[in-house]
Amino acid sequence: MIVQATAAAVDGDAFLIRLRRALFLISAPIVYINFALPLRAEDIGASAIEIGVLFSLFTAAVFIIRPIAGVGLDYFGRRPFFILAALFYLGANVLYAVHDSIFGLYVARLCQGLGFAVLTIAAETMVADVSAPEDRAREMGANLASQARGAMAGGFFAFTLVGAAPDIAWPVSFSIFAALSVFAIVFIVRALPESRPARDEALNEIDAAKPNLHFLLLVVIFLASFASALVQPFYLVYMRSRFDVDMLALATAFLPLGIASAIFPRFLGKAADRGNRAVIVALGLSASAVLYASIAQLEHYYAVVGAFVAAAIGAMLMDVTKSAWIADKSTRNAAGRTFALAAFASGLGSIAGPLAGGLVYGKLGADALLYACAGVYAAAAIIALQLKKEGARP
Repeated sequence: MIVQATAAAVDGDAFLIRLRRALFLISAPIVYINFALPLRAEDIGASAIEIGVLFSLFTAAVFIIRPIAGVGLDYFGRRPFFILAALFYLGANVLYAVHDSIFGLYVARLCQGLGFAVLTIAAETMVADVSAPEDRAREMGANLASQARGAMAGGFFAFTLVGAAPDIAWPVSFSIFAALSVFAIVFIVRALPESRPARDEALNEIDAAKPNLHFLLLVVIFLASFASALVQPFYLVYMRSRFDVDMLALATAFLPLGIASAIFPRFLGKAADRGNRAVIVALGLSASAVLYASIAQLEHYYAVVGAFVAAAIGAMLMDVTKSAWIADKSTRNAAGRTFALAAFASGLGSIAGPLAGGLVYGKLGADALLYACAGVYAAAAIIALQLKKEGARP
């Protein structure tokens, strides 16, 4: 017999505050992982293709588990899966702390992918449960900002340790991150209630289980994820090889992006709530396309950093608007499955992107990779504009 957990009554504002505290704690290792993982892999002898595989392994876990998690969220409730995600993050942090081989990184990355898959879809579904349509993009953005702030705090600690004791920075940092995951699990169990609303009995069983997303929106989500994943694994490798800078200078490449990620998403979401979802998605994608195309022409290190950061802000605008758009189209009976369908499309792009990026980077060079990314973003923007009618806000 299926147990269907349902929240009797949830104070939306209080719930979102608690949710974001949990996201802050769980997200502590993200900046450091994004910064150090490709460099660590390269330092222990991984090729561009092997680095791509490392990232694709993460997204493969996301791709496989999200559809399953989406069904589970609708039938078993949001809270159990959010706790499960925190447990996966705990396991990943422990594995990162104790392993120092390519195989060990693969295992930890797989565990992190499972945690990320469940965490993101659960958090987005929770926000959809308790937010009004006119505030959804803002609230989705606030989630991203909380995660970014946690990641920045964790990154500040880890980078400080890299400067003070580089030989032990990796294992000690992930030991601390594991302890934060334990604290997050305790907090979630004690303070975060179930948010799943009562089933809408007015819908028949077929409609109740049916995600409602336009095919072209799924194509846009796929292309946006593919474009992002083309470049992400090679960002710091590219910066280090092009400008021959040291680790400290590379760390500064992450600082503006982290600050932007901690500040902008909620404000971008607030602006996005005032317009047509399709138009705003296209605007964010177009900005990223133009900026990636310009990077190869820029000569100075910090100008390139600035262009990457501005392109990321365009992607943030697309991301928060897209999440609100998905929530607009979901029913209370199938919210988890609707987000899972969108995540399936995103996962396809995220799996293919690093592998394609590795091939392009290795065979054609960094400039070709940047132009390819710009072209994919531009194609996604053009398709998004075809959905203006679909993107009208409820």
